[in-house]
Amino acid sequence: MPAEGGPGPGRDSGEVPGGIPGGIPGGVPEGRDAEHAARLLRYLRDLAQARRRPARDLSGHDHVHWLCELPGDVYVETDAGPGDVLFSVPVIPLTPPVVLDEFDGWLALRNWYRILRELSGQEVVLATGLLSWRPAVHDHLLNTPVRIVVDDRTERIDVVLAGHTTLRDRELLAGHPVYRPAGWVADAVQAGQGFGLNASTGDVLRKWCSVALSAPADFREDWTPDPGAPSPVPRVRLAPALVVRPPGRAAVADYHARLLGLLVRGVPDGLARLVTPGRRPHVMHVPERAPETVPDLLAGLLQRGHRVLVATSGAAASGALRAALPPGLAGLTVADPATAGRVADGVRARAAEPAPDLDALAAKEREAARRVAEIGERVRSGDADAPEQRPDERLRGEAPELSWMPVRDGMPAGPPISRAEAAELVVLLAEETPERKARTEQRDVDPGALPSAAYVRTLIDAESAAAERAERSRTDLSRRLRDADVTLLARLDGNASVVQAALRDLGLDGHPGGWNSADLAVRAFGDALAGRRPLIWSRVAEMTARAQWAERALGELRGHRIELPPGADLRAVAAAAHELRGHLAAGGTLKRGPLRSAAQRQAEPLLAAVTVDGAAPATAEALGLLHTDLMVRITCRELQYVWEAAGISFPADLPPGERVARFLRAHARLGRVLEAMPAVEKTKALLERSGLAVPLGHPVQWHGYASSLQNALEGLGVNRAAADLDALRDSIGPAVPGDPPELRAALAAIDDRDAAAYGRALGALAEARHERSLQIRCEELLARVRAVHPDLAHLMVATDGDPAWHDRARRWDEAWAWARTAARRLAERSVPEADRLREALAEAEARLADVRADLAAARAWTAARENPPASSDIPAWILPLWRVPEALPPVPDSFDVVIVDGEHEAGAEALFLLWLAPRIILVGPPGPALPPLEGLPPSTLLPAHLHDVITPTAPLFTALTTEPAEVHDPTPPAPPTQTPPPEQAPPRRLDAGGPPPRVPNRPPTPPAPRSTADELRPPAANPVSAPVNPPQPAQSPQPARPAQPPQFTQPAQPAQSGRPPQSAQPPQSAQPPRPAQAGSDVREGAGGGGGRELPPRRLDAPRVGRGEGNAPAPGSGPPPRRLDAPGRRPPPPAEEPSTQTRPDVPAIWGQPGPPPRTEQPPPSDAPAQVKRGRSIVSYKRPELVEIVGRIAAREPDLTDEQIVELVTRLLGCPDDEALLVGARLRYAVEAYREQQAGSG
Repeated sequence: MPAEGGPGPGRDSGEVPGGIPGGIPGGVPEGRDAEHAARLLRYLRDLAQARRRPARDLSGHDHVHWLCELPGDVYVETDAGPGDVLFSVPVIPLTPPVVLDEFDGWLALRNWYRILRELSGQEVVLATGLLSWRPAVHDHLLNTPVRIVVDDRTERIDVVLAGHTTLRDRELLAGHPVYRPAGWVADAVQAGQGFGLNASTGDVLRKWCSVALSAPADFREDWTPDPGAPSPVPRVRLAPALVVRPPGRAAVADYHARLLGLLVRGVPDGLARLVTPGRRPHVMHVPERAPETVPDLLAGLLQRGHRVLVATSGAAASGALRAALPPGLAGLTVADPATAGRVADGVRARAAEPAPDLDALAAKEREAARRVAEIGERVRSGDADAPEQRPDERLRGEAPELSWMPVRDGMPAGPPISRAEAAELVVLLAEETPERKARTEQRDVDPGALPSAAYVRTLIDAESAAAERAERSRTDLSRRLRDADVTLLARLDGNASVVQAALRDLGLDGHPGGWNSADLAVRAFGDALAGRRPLIWSRVAEMTARAQWAERALGELRGHRIELPPGADLRAVAAAAHELRGHLAAGGTLKRGPLRSAAQRQAEPLLAAVTVDGAAPATAEALGLLHTDLMVRITCRELQYVWEAAGISFPADLPPGERVARFLRAHARLGRVLEAMPAVEKTKALLERSGLAVPLGHPVQWHGYASSLQNALEGLGVNRAAADLDALRDSIGPAVPGDPPELRAALAAIDDRDAAAYGRALGALAEARHERSLQIRCEELLARVRAVHPDLAHLMVATDGDPAWHDRARRWDEAWAWARTAARRLAERSVPEADRLREALAEAEARLADVRADLAAARAWTAARENPPASSDIPAWILPLWRVPEALPPVPDSFDVVIVDGEHEAGAEALFLLWLAPRIILVGPPGPALPPLEGLPPSTLLPAHLHDVITPTAPLFTALTTEPAEVHDPTPPAPPTQTPPPEQAPPRRLDAGGPPPRVPNRPPTPPAPRSTADELRPPAANPVSAPVNPPQPAQSPQPARPAQPPQFTQPAQPAQSGRPPQSAQPPQSAQPPRPAQAGSDVREGAGGGGGRELPPRRLDAPRVGRGEGNAPAPGSGPPPRRLDAPGRRPPPPAEEPSTQTRPDVPAIWGQPGPPPRTEQPPPSDAPAQVKRGRSIVSYKRPELVEIVGRIAAREPDLTDEQIVELVTRLLGCPDDEALLVGARLRYAVEAYREQQAGSG
């Protein structure tokens, strides 16, 4: 299908073209034609399904290469789209690396390179979504075609995604009771989701597991394949791999099923001619295929505006055919569906350009043909002209403006440099100076690799500023600190930073003289430095927890109002409230009279004037609130005491909430001071150990110390800035001979700390580098001229600066052609006239071929412009035969002609081509009879006249060229069926677009009568079987005639002995037909069905042709093979039936029984086995070391090279691995010697 949203031929838009009922030329077909067509399509569908058994196990494929085994050096582009490279492998040298650690990577890359080289010419797919459900299925769900491309220049191998992804769930699981076809998932894949290794691939597989299976499935996005062990549940892994799949027929069978559903719209003309007795489709057979046969046919058809489909043997053949077309015609064709969008855009863009001048091209073609005829006549007659006079004087006189070009023998067809390059060389030579010529001898210095001018200026300014600051605030203490160890200064700076950060948080920046002496933080910091009242401040710090508790307690009292009498004893009231609350909490109650408890009698006088929320506290909750309030007040009083002891007083007449908030702020400031004091103590200890007597007993002294430390650190900053500049200069390197003078100027500017001079030096370096590139370009162009024409190079150097060279450069190509012609005519004096004429004839014929190619391309583009395809912008598609069903929708007559380039073991199931086009051209000889079917033969009966034509073993060419036998059909013609339109239109491609397909309104061609002599005439005598362009004799060359359009005639009936053997048809049962069972496929009775597509038949349903007891009926073919049987292998020996059962695996997917046996790997300690002829890649390194060790143990006198030679002869590896064998064995010997040395 076309990629990138591009249209494909025959995109169904849902409209009826041309107003013809049913969308098929000729109106509604007769009932007999529809019945015959339905029977034929059912037969072809079943034939495609039975051609090869569906592959459900990867073990049946010859090539399966897992991408998880790619070396780590290979990058996989998971986001690659259509036409993009998935991954690449460069050419790997044959010589192994010297380093032993790199050998494994080299060996893996070399192995993958060889694998991809072998796959370059095969049909390869990127398979994803490995479904493991043993013993039924072990295969991938998604396939994306890829192309293995080998670069001709670098030999790099690219894996390119070359087509759309297909979902294979129907092929793998059709008939399984747990499987439910998920149409919308298939539509999503068809729309582009799940492509390659994109992120949507995992989403598609996850949705498929949840929708398509009624049983739970285990899905993981692992690249490692499933080990293949039996599993009770289906397992799906991403597990991408490159797989070479045999050309299957599943897509062809589905295609025929879709055609059955479209028969309600009518029978296309090509198919109608095949199924109607007495009529035959338009078929032309060209048995002799030359390399130019198919390109000439395609060119002739495109010139006449035909839509053409070319069916080839594979993707490589499609690409080769497109490459064989003239460049102008190749733009009208598509050989890769992934590039259809780009080709369609190119066709539309070309259509918008002005139309080519066909008359001018035709005149050129006539002139070139006349020239060929004229020279050919002179060659045949032997009439040679008299030798011409010397051309040098005559030509110089005829073209004096070109005579400046020196004449030299052996000049090539084109000049060594173009006209633009010649003009450039003229300017370069004119501007050449001695200084610029010397630039090539100087070293190339990239100013971009040097430090920028701004960076150097920053370093110079930083050094200057640091020096100025350090000198301005220098003190005696700072000088002593600067002389101290750098490590000590770093530790002192860390401690000072902690203290300074605490002071900044407390708002104590600057000199202590400006601090507020009443601030508690100032007092606390001063007392801490002097070591005063440590116990008092410690007690204050301990009360921090009480202040925090008071804050939380006030949160509990929020919303309650508690009133106390003046002068109340807070502690006595709190104790009474606490005791009474405990009494009530223990279950006690308040009573009157003598029954009151002791707690109540003790609390009554104290709580008489206390209220909680306006009432006396008579409940445990109220008493708890009262007790909390009293404790908050007591805490505030205690906090007041300790702070006053430290010399800080707080107002006592404020509400408790405000008092607690003030206490909390004070404790927070005190805590910040106390956090900084350990750093002060560490500083004192460091200074004392280093012998620096620095007093730190007052904030002023601390401030002086911190300022001196900062000055010392700034002095170190000056040293660092100077070191940075020195390192920068060293990075540029010292000036050496051959350096440009501008580099020396840049180094001097750094030494002088001159930022402006350094910037100027960088600019001069850039200009010097530009001059060097100009001089290199000048010498390169001059060398190219000197290599081909030394005289011209000397002339340009000798006369550089001459203004005439500007005019000469404008006519550079003309002057070169004149000089070449003059040299050839000078040489003609010694060449015989007959040889000269033959050379002229060859040149004229080549010119005629080029002109005709241009004319053919122009006519094709004009035809495409004047008569554009109704359903696509692409006039021609070149596809592999078995990829047509996957790439093109089943739109009737979407092409005018189909060219089948070679039969390539195609059978009658390829007759779907008659649905796409009414005419077919067969190119190449017919092939032999096909091998028998692997499955059951079709049970649908063909129309009587096709019994001997279409058989399971009949090749496609035979089916199309064999004349059907005349048989009398006793069935009366059925009246035209009036089939109502279906309730739902057939599924339409998601990327369908554009107008409806164009249907040619051609009257049917009656079959031409033939005589017996014509029937017995050999195929070579048939006019349509002759080569398209027969070669002309060399003695009398004639102008080649343009390609003629193919003439379609009725195929001749071959001799009876040339028919392929007929396959046995199932006998007709004499019993009345049974009613269709549930799940079975109704194979007959197409007339009443209206051509509808039947549901797929269950694999466990009884087949037509079976007798009683499920015994196969005669002629029904071999019994169906187990779907889990790997490939076409001989059956294993019979075993006793197992009593175990597999209820999770239906009987139709293999007889229930124990899991399949798996081969046990050999024990790890088993000796290495030598098998002559095996590839050296198949031996692991320990095995080679063991083999080498055996030889060395038996023959201890052998040298290493003798051991390598002896083991090489013992292994007998392929000859093309000689270098690889020697490298691996030498590594093995080295490893063995190391083991021996380690053990000894």
